Amino acid sequence: MQRSIEAARAWPWVLGLLLYALAFLFGAEAAYFPFALFLLLSLGALLLLLLHNALQSRWGVPLEPYLYPLAQLLPAVGLLGLPFFLFLPDLFPWARPGAGLDPILAHRAGYLNAPFLLLRYLLYFALFAFLLARLRPGEHRAEVGAWGLPLAFIAGTFLVFDLFKALEAHFYSASYGAILLLSAVILALALAVALAARKGTAALLGQAQNHTNLLLALSIIWIYLEATTLVIVWGADLVHKVEFYLKRLSGPWDEVAALWVVGGFFLPFLYLLTNLPKRESRYLWPVAAWILVFHLLHLAWYLLPALEGSLGVGQLLGFLGLGLLYRLRLGEG
Repeated sequence: MQRSIEAARAWPWVLGLLLYALAFLFGAEAAYFPFALFLLLSLGALLLLLLHNALQSRWGVPLEPYLYPLAQLLPAVGLLGLPFFLFLPDLFPWARPGAGLDPILAHRAGYLNAPFLLLRYLLYFALFAFLLARLRPGEHRAEVGAWGLPLAFIAGTFLVFDLFKALEAHFYSASYGAILLLSAVILALALAVALAARKGTAALLGQAQNHTNLLLALSIIWIYLEATTLVIVWGADLVHKVEFYLKRLSGPWDEVAALWVVGGFFLPFLYLLTNLPKRESRYLWPVAAWILVFHLLHLAWYLLPALEGSLGVGQLLGFLGLGLLYRLRLGEG
């Protein structure tokens, strides 16, 4: 009987891993976007939990049942990212034959090379696992949040540079890491708020106003970074920087950019200014879910053009597999 119970618990995990593995049949690029999304979601959840602990906040208490399972997936997502080291030339321009002939890539070769990347990757996730081991659901650990938040943000910034900015051959922006990490935090916050608010006003423990204000504040900081980075890069008119935006402001990606700007910021910004979501969960969870969808679109706009792809069967399998793992982790929590 015990074995059959253990088997019943194990097969959904096997199914999730199998679906994720099947995404590789469509190419490493197809599996990379779902991996990137869940990596950023989990990292955003960890950053939120560290902030919650550092501030000893009340707003984080009703979100803990959704943030902890997501953050605790981070080491597993790190392990699921290791197979991509077998496909580095398929993903990164610096790993392809002839990269040394490009003066910019040759200049970066001391930092962007497979052995050093793997070492940094392992160190990042060792740090994340170390931080997670020192956080406890239901407890405030202010000292861990105080020193862990800056460490996790710095490590996360370098991780974003290594895994996502490096998908572009020449582009560089100091604010790139902050933009994606902020978007990741908003993603994790929107997901947790939507799940908590869906259970009713009582489940929010009177924190609806704080959740609304936090979504609003983070969205303003995020769009400010986006806008100032675009203005600075466009004004500098440097080919190796402007080409990043040219790729994303042409063809269908131009419309996607308009969608995530309007749908991901302006519309929810106006709605969050009202009193409705601050009072009742039935008005809060739809806007949180709305923000979640449009920030997924934002990440697609950032990453898919670099992968020279669009959403397809491979990405869908990866999303299903990793989504199932989160759902199972949520049930266990």
